[in-house]
Amino acid sequence: MAVLRLANGSDIVVKLSVAETMAAIAITDGSPDFVEMPGEEGVIHLRPSCVIAVIEDSRRGTAGFRFGPGRAAE
Repeated sequence: MAVLRLANGSDIVVKLSVAETMAAIAITDGSPDFVEMPGEEGVIHLRPSCVIAVIEDSRRGTAGFRFGPGRAAE
């Protein structure tokens, strides 16, 4: 499981590994506005651009984070 830190300061827990989460929120040309992710209480719809960090679930006794996707400078 992974924790998503959002731009508004909220944290959301999803039932995906960090690698699966990073792949799901990767921003590419033609990316959807929202992605669907399995959460603890059901499906979560979120904008990948709102994710600022992906943190491995703390219940596993790990720490650290990876930054979320970013848009390339134009």
